[in-house]
This record gives sequence, C-alpha cells and structure tokens, in this order.
Amino acid sequence: ASPGQPLHPLNAAVRSYILQQVQDGLNDATVTSLVLTGGTQHFSAGADLTEFATFTPETLAAATKSGGDTAPTTTITLIDVVQVLEDSTKPIVAAIAGTCLGGGLELALACHYRVALKSKQTKLGLPEVHVGVIPGAGGTQRLPKVIGLAQACQLILTGASLSAKAARELKLVDDVVETPQELLPKAQQWASWAEATMPLEKDPSTGRRLGRRALAESPPMAHNILAQAQLALPRQGIQGMEAALRALRACTQLPLEQGMRVESQAFVETLMSEEGKARRHAFFAVRQAQKLVHPHLRKTVLAQQQALLGKVKTTKSDNKMTVAVIGAGTMGGGIAMVLLQAGFVVILVDVNAKSLQKGLQTIEKSLQSLVKRKKLRSAQPLLDRLQSTTKLQDLAHKNCHLVVEAVVENLKIKQSIFQTLDEITPPQCVLLSNTSTLDIDAMASVLTPQRQEWFMGWHFFSPAHVMKLVEIVVGKRTSPEAVTFLQTLSKQVGKIAVVVGNCDGFCGNRLLRPYSLESSYLVAEGAASITQVDEAVVELGVALGPFVMGDLAGNDVGYNIRRERGWTRETPQSPIPSKRPARYAELADVMITDMGRTGQKAGKGWYDYDPAVGRGRTPLHSPEMEQLVKSHVAQLQPSQRGPPASPSEIVRRCFYPLVNEGFKCLEEGIALRPSDIDVVYLYGYGFPMWRGGPMHWADHQVGLRAILEWLE
Repeated sequence: ASPGQPLHPLNAAVRSYILQQVQDGLNDATVTSLVLTGGTQHFSAGADLTEFATFTPETLAAATKSGGDTAPTTTITLIDVVQVLEDSTKPIVAAIAGTCLGGGLELALACHYRVALKSKQTKLGLPEVHVGVIPGAGGTQRLPKVIGLAQACQLILTGASLSAKAARELKLVDDVVETPQELLPKAQQWASWAEATMPLEKDPSTGRRLGRRALAESPPMAHNILAQAQLALPRQGIQGMEAALRALRACTQLPLEQGMRVESQAFVETLMSEEGKARRHAFFAVRQAQKLVHPHLRKTVLAQQQALLGKVKTTKSDNKMTVAVIGAGTMGGGIAMVLLQAGFVVILVDVNAKSLQKGLQTIEKSLQSLVKRKKLRSAQPLLDRLQSTTKLQDLAHKNCHLVVEAVVENLKIKQSIFQTLDEITPPQCVLLSNTSTLDIDAMASVLTPQRQEWFMGWHFFSPAHVMKLVEIVVGKRTSPEAVTFLQTLSKQVGKIAVVVGNCDGFCGNRLLRPYSLESSYLVAEGAASITQVDEAVVELGVALGPFVMGDLAGNDVGYNIRRERGWTRETPQSPIPSKRPARYAELADVMITDMGRTGQKAGKGWYDYDPAVGRGRTPLHSPEMEQLVKSHVAQLQPSQRGPPASPSEIVRRCFYPLVNEGFKCLEEGIALRPSDIDVVYLYGYGFPMWRGGPMHWADHQVGLRAILEWLE
C-alpha cells in the first residue's frame, strides 16, 4: 500500500487501502479472522505529516463536525478506519514490528489483540506532542483503558515510546515473539484462539474493544492523576500538552463518541496553532538539513569509504577501524566518546601527559555514568578500544582512517598539527578540525592538494557526546565527495549535521557574536543587569541566558577568540587595538584578565558558583561582578549610558541582530536555507522548539518588516 515508504505513513491512499481490505475480509464468509501487519520491518510511523500543510480551517472545521481528525469529510479519515477495526465482528490481531507510533499505534489499539516482535527496533508510542498536535484517532481515549491513566498521561505528554518488552509488561501487547519469522504465525494463533473466545464476551466494559472498555480508575483517582500531570507540565510551550490533557479528561468523563469529538477539536486547535506549526517546521527542517547536498554521489562515496562508513553502518562490535582525536580536553574527550560509541578504535592524543590522563579519566567516568543510567550495557568494551599517546608521531604506525583535531583555538598550532598529520598518516586518511571559529581554508593551506579536497571542519557542540548538532564546514577546495562522506558519517554516529560555509564563526557562532555583544552592551551601558538580561532571554523560551551560557561554556573561550582577532588589550594602559569594533564592552575582558572569572569551572564567572549549592552548577548573584559593572557604568558619559531596557526591549536587542546576521549568512551562501539556521539554534544553542528556531520565529511570530524597521 506504500511502495518506497518502509515506515508506512498513513496517507489517504494507505487509509483507503486498509479500510478496503478489512471490509473485504468482513464481507467474505470464508474469512473468520484478520491480521493487520506492516511486515517484519515496520508497522506504521503514523500520519503523513505532509498532508497537514494541505488542510484549511474550513476543511478542518468540517472534519471536526463529522468526528474526523485529519481530513475533509469526503476523504477517509483514520477515525473511519479505527472505528471499522474496533467494531469488526471478526477478531483482528495487530502483528507489530519496528515502528508503531502515532496513528500506527492508534490502528493497533483499535485491533482486538496485539502481538509484537521483541527487537531494538520495535517501539510503540504516541509522540504527537513533538510535532505540535495530539493523537487524533482515539489514542487519548483508548490508551488509558489498556495501560492505565497515569501511564497513558506519561506516554502522551512526553511523546516517549515503549519497547516490546515494556509494552508486554503494561499489557499494551498480548504477546511477544523473539524472531521475525515467528511474528505472523503467532498473530494467526491468537486470531484462531480469538475466534472461539470473543463471541463469548458478555460485558463490553471488560472486553477486547478498548473504546467500550471501562476505565480502571475511579473518578476521584482519575481527577488526581490528571491534576498531578497538569502541575508537572513545563512553564512554556505546552499548548499541545494541555490539549492532550483536555482529551484525556474527556476519556475519564464521557462516552467514546463524545470523547472522540473533544479529541478531534483539540487536534484541530493544535494543528492550526502557531506552536504546532513551529514544531512541525522544526521536524521537517531537521530532515531537510540531513538530506545529502550531493545525493548522486552517495553510492560512489560509500564504495570509496567502505572502511569507515560500511563498518559503522553494519556491525559496530566488529569494527576495527582506527581513528584518532587530537586534544584530550572537554571537546576532544567528548568526540572520542562519540566515536567509541560508534564502534571505532580511538587513539586519544595530547602532548600534555596530565591533560591526557585527566581526559581518559573523564571518558571512563562518563561511560560508567551511562552504564549507571542504563544507557549503556557495559563500559569495558569501549574502554578496550580506547588507546592513548602523548606523541603525535605515534600515529605514523597506527594506519588511521580518520583524525579529528580538537586542540586550543590557535591557528598556528592547528596548522602545525595538520602539517605533521599530512606527512605521517596514510593518503586515504581523512583529516578534520573541530574548530569553532577559525579559517578552514587557512588550515587547509598547509596540506597537499589531494588532502585539501578531503579536509573540512567537523564542529561539535559541547558536551560533544550529549549535543546532537555538528556543523560540517566546507572550504574552498573541499570536494562534493568529502561533503557527502561527512554527512553520511555524521548521521551514522548519531548526529544532526548541518552543512555550512567557511567564515569567521561559520553559522552558529557567527550569529552568536552580535547576540553576545548586545547582551554585554546592555549591561555595560547600565540598561539592564546581568540577571535581567538572562531572565528576559529565558522568558522567550531559550534554555539558558547568554551569561549563564557563557559561564557554562567557559568565558575564557570567548576571550581567547577575541584576543586571536586582535580585539583585546594586554593591560588597561595599552592603546585601544585598531582591529577592535567601534562598539566594544571591556567588561568581559577585565573579568578574565583581572579576576580570573572564567565560569563554572573556576567557581566564578558572570555569576558565583558554590559547590554546596546545586553541585556548583547553580548561578548565584555575584557582588564582585555587581561592583565591577557599577564602576564601569559610573565612568561613562551620560550619552554613553542606555535607558532602562524592558524585557521585550532586551529580546529585541539580543535577537534582532542575530536574525539579521542569519540573513547575511544566507546572502553570502554560508547557510543553504533559513531552516538550516533554525536547526543549528534548536539543537546547538537551546532555542525553544516550540518557536521553530530564530528564523521561523522572526518570520512567523514577529514579522520581518517589524524587525527591519527596528534595525533601521
């Protein structure tokens, strides 16, 4: 029913096909039971989200009046299908493998029995909140009646999924099988058994038709569960969650038909909301960014780089490919963890023995933490594949296939490293830099022409083993084959990669510069306090304010970059550097050079940090910084001081220049599309998913004309 679409999205053609097949089976006297399956790979990933963009308020209003959830009344809706499944007089068994999410699970819930394949790929859930809607074909009305209201709330409000084993424990599925070959025969066994037992059911409230089944919880208990779920919601971006709770409440108070109507109305509201549109924009933006820039080269590159890509794709445990990471600091250690988890043999290199030892200890500690949190079965196999050395020359004997440089942001040091690597590593070894700002082409200039074609930036975000984003930085001589290779590798090691051009700061950090500068200006001009700026940004929905983020990343990182650019003064008496921008706040320099306030790692940055409070991670007001700001503002001329800035003005001053820089990146070809910039900020800088990214926010929630007028 869905050729070329292994996840079986439930578009109009698939819905029509399922309904026709079921009706044919019901009308055939020789058929005594039915099995619904998507095969042994995937059941269904749910709705075809591309259909949502075709709906209008008028067609959705018509669909809601008729009880439909996703289409005009002239089209077969998923509600039509699930109703026929549940009302069937012949038993229907769902045979589930792989993905069974959203509308796929709603289909399965409408069946009378469910059998699932026990495998890592099998997952069952209702993740609609992630794309800005709620389950729209009875998910909120049926799921609580089979796994309980509290568990249903948890699954629906978080969008989490269950393994086959967990689903069996919750009685969401009736049986599990160990191998794909067993799935269909086991489902047929259940169907045969159901032929004899279902006709004997006398009480619908305890029967196999979940829509007619009674909720296990008493009204007071249900009220308490829903009240607790409401209290546990985040403060912002919860429109979909609140709509889901409204539908879940209807499940506890109303018959199925009325509950379905409440669910449908809530579905339409979330579908048409700005928050819903923003979340779906983010969903599609990620998929667009991950598409190969040069798709015609995929097969060629897979063949060329079989040693790296083939092994990662197939058998992680058998992967003996050797890669190296230069630099054992925070970034180098994190990148080493990413590559270890992908199955590579990793050589960690650092010329400083103490730094190397600290890096190795941090990796081991992080892996053991994953084991403790049940994210990893055992750390030992990974540690067995981790090697180390203080001598870069040792790589000459290791036959490395890939080397990632992650040392301090100093161009001369990096060039020296790559010059050595060019001489000692095999010709087919791919060389990459994790630089966050420096010129990729300047680094490539020390390499042979052949190497330059396969040289790129692979910019991870800290902590590298946690953050999903990487920027693939393309230089002047980087070949299309190299870009295709790194896009493929990034995806296979579990990262969301965005291809960007080479400039100062690339995409993410380039946009961050005006944002950070304006944040500093607000404080340096006396227009707002450090806390007021952070609070205004967090109120917009961003995960961290600029000053908390600076403390977390390390304020010395930004200082070193400014010094590398020639912006800083060696002493307060030194002349102002000629390269420095006309507007410049020395506060961020003074706090490093005179006070050593580098951030959390030093226990002091823009804020103070006490090991006894939040394990040293909670930002606390700093009297020292308050005094520094006061003394700085006191030295300003009245014309240099800014008027008090409201929270909305703080947001404008911080984010409008950021958006403007984004358009400059598009104009210069640094970013391929606005949605790529959104992906960078959603996954690298904590911009709220429910606002869709800074470019979507600017276009759809603020208005580009308003931003232009303010900037002018």
